[in-house]
Amino acid sequence: MLLGEIRDYLQRHGVASLRDVATHFDITPDAAQFALNYWQRKGKVREQASACSSGGCSGKSCGGSEAATMYEWVKRDIPLRWLG
Repeated sequence: MLLGEIRDYLQRHGVASLRDVATHFDITPDAAQFALNYWQRKGKVREQASACSSGGCSGKSCGGSEAATMYEWVKRDIPLRWLG
């Protein structure tokens, strides 16, 4: 399933742009945005501004509006446990 593949991709890379995700999976930016939004709603992905949006550009994902935001996989340092 594509959602799981995108999850695995972000876990491996840590951070990726919308364009990186769309290009890697050969899908439209809209489809990539849908998947990233899904993981954001689950609290697993967080948006962060890239250097491109502040004027500095140092990566392959710069240029274009979809590159202005990076998506970071949220790592949990403390395992969740049941409090019951």
